[in-house]
Amino acid sequence: MIPAAALLAGAAVIGWWSPRALGRLAATGVGPATVLGWWLLAALGVVAGAAGSVVLLVLPGHGPAGAVLGVLHNCWSTLGHDGFPALDPLAGTGAAALLTAAAVRLARHAADRRRRRNVLHRRHLQALRLTGDERPLPTLWLPDDRPIAYSMGGRRPLVVASTGLADRLTEPELRAVLEHERAHVRGHHHALTGWAEVLGRALPFIPLMRELPTATRLLVELAADRTAAARCGAAPLRSALVRISPAHGPRRALAMTGGDTAIRLAHLDAVAREPRFAAGVEAVAREPRFAARVKAVARKPRFAARAKTTAPDPRPTTGAKTTARRPRFAAGVRAVVGGVAALLAPPAVAVALVVGAGLVVCP
Repeated sequence: MIPAAALLAGAAVIGWWSPRALGRLAATGVGPATVLGWWLLAALGVVAGAAGSVVLLVLPGHGPAGAVLGVLHNCWSTLGHDGFPALDPLAGTGAAALLTAAAVRLARHAADRRRRRNVLHRRHLQALRLTGDERPLPTLWLPDDRPIAYSMGGRRPLVVASTGLADRLTEPELRAVLEHERAHVRGHHHALTGWAEVLGRALPFIPLMRELPTATRLLVELAADRTAAARCGAAPLRSALVRISPAHGPRRALAMTGGDTAIRLAHLDAVAREPRFAAGVEAVAREPRFAARVKAVARKPRFAARAKTTAPDPRPTTGAKTTARRPRFAAGVRAVVGGVAALLAPPAVAVALVVGAGLVVCP
């Protein structure tokens, strides 16, 4: 029973204290997609740790935990499994009941959310069929004077925008807004926010789960902002976000104005100052599908004079390429290490508790 109790305690420690550490990561320069992965992996680790503790209690002989206990039995026999045999049936029954109740809550909230989302999605698809747009990621234009922009996931994803949005924004701003919504679809952000909301509703008594939906919605907005800024520039996206600050759209869709606007504006300012971001914009500009647009703009008289005096050499040197790869490699290693640490944090805490108790009791 001791390993199961330690694993449950480890899951509780991570569930209660990890939101503080995870909440500070977005302000330390770590990418929003990386931070989002750490949040979700930490939540998965807590759920898996709690479920694993129940499995250890229910399995005959507590599964592989008996072998682990046997190694340390001579040092902490007073804490061993044989000291509390009468508690095993009660603890196993209670833990199984709690796990079943939590699973039922998860299933009920997931089914309810899926049903509501399907109804909303079906209505949008019916309107889209009238337009005859058969593209893989179409845009449904609504005749509404309000500046509306949001996206919907699922098997038939789509972007929804209003005529009021097109009237209010310039062409670069509108392009940046639509690219932001497409980034939500490509990044599967709707599924991530959906599972975060289900966990938050089903397990609100755990601080990590309670704060997970809000953190996930903000982080997917930051990630989509980063992708759109890399393709269309940070300035048009920033100005568009300021001009359409009132939020419009269904609650289960990802709207352009979702999340904390002040945090998103600050993040866009920081992204625009990153050297690797500037290199990424140059790489995107050299893609063939953007060549025609660049040439068309360059042929305009008011841009021609500026291009002669301000256009930099688009050909990066070998040293610049090597320098650009190093931060990406370091960021990838940091993301993997952090994700593994977030996922394995509950069992790591459990091992620390068991070993620590053994060292205290051991003569």
